[in-house]
Amino acid sequence: MSFDVPILFLVFNRPETTVRVFEKIREIKPQRLFVAADGPREGKEGEKEKCQAVRDLILKNIDWPCEVKTLLRDQNLGCGKAVSSGITWFFEQVDEGIILEDDTLPAISFYNFCKLLLNKYRNEQKIKMISGINFQDGIRRGDASYYFTRLCHIWGWATWKRTWNEYDFDLSTITRKEITDATFGYFGDRRIAEEWGNIYDHLKNKSYDTWDYQLALSIWKNDGINIVPQKNLVSNIGYGRDATHTHLVDPFANIPLESLTDIKYASEIKVDAEADQYSLNKIFPAPKRTLGSIGRSILRKIKNQLT
Repeated sequence: MSFDVPILFLVFNRPETTVRVFEKIREIKPQRLFVAADGPREGKEGEKEKCQAVRDLILKNIDWPCEVKTLLRDQNLGCGKAVSSGITWFFEQVDEGIILEDDTLPAISFYNFCKLLLNKYRNEQKIKMISGINFQDGIRRGDASYYFTRLCHIWGWATWKRTWNEYDFDLSTITRKEITDATFGYFGDRRIAEEWGNIYDHLKNKSYDTWDYQLALSIWKNDGINIVPQKNLVSNIGYGRDATHTHLVDPFANIPLESLTDIKYASEIKVDAEADQYSLNKIFPAPKRTLGSIGRSILRKIKNQLT
C-alpha cells in the first residue's frame, strides 16, 4: 500500500546522504512527493554537478505511482530563504504533511506515527508540530507513546498548514519582549531568555541566514506545544565535511533508529518540564551555559541545516 500523507523532501548538494533518505521514502511509496532543491552557489567548484546529481537520483528513481511536484532553483537562495520558501510552497498545496531534509534519516514507523498524530491533533490549535527525534536517552516520559514539549526539534517533523501560516520569517509580528518573556516563562533561565533576545536582534538585522530560529519564535509567540516520540525515530546523518553548520563529531549525530508501533494516545495535553530540562541540560551542559554557547547551540544542535 502507498502512503497517503504528503512528503516534502528538501535537498541541496549531498548525494551520499540524500540517497539514504530517499530510499527510506521509497520504502513507503508516498502518493504525493514534493521535492524542493536550492541551486548551486556561485563560484563553488563542482557544486552545480552535485546539485544535479541529487536531483537525478531522486527524480529518475521514483518507480511507484506517485504525484511528483518540484521546486528546482537555478540560483542559490541560501539556507533561510531556500528552506522557508520551500515549506511555504509545500503548504500552498497541502493542509498537512511530513518534512524531511537530505540528512534526516527516518525509521519506517516514523511515517505512521506522524500520520496518526496529524489526524489526532488536526484541530487542536495549541499543538504546532510533531517531531521525530528524541534526546531522552531511553528515559520514558509518561504513559503515552509521546510527550509534550516547548522545544522545537526539527530533524524530521510533521505539521499543519495552520502552523506554518503563523510562521514569520521577518519577525514582523513578533516583538523582542514577547520572546524574552515567553522563554523565561518556559525555561526559568534569564540567560536563555536574554540570549533569545540577542538571537531575535540578529534575525531582525539579517546577520543570521537561517529559518529555524524563526519557527521556534513563531511557535513560542503563539504559546505553542509540540510532540516528541518516546523512541528515537529520526537520525541525523549529516555531520561531516560537507555539512555547512555541523562539521565535528557530536553526541546528537547518528542516534540509532528505533521502532514505535501500537500508538497509545496521551490522556491530557501537558508539557513535560522534566523532559525539557533534560534536553536543555544535554544540549548545553551547565559548565558551558554561557550566553555565547547558548546562542551558538540552542537550535544548531537540534537542527542541522541543509545548505
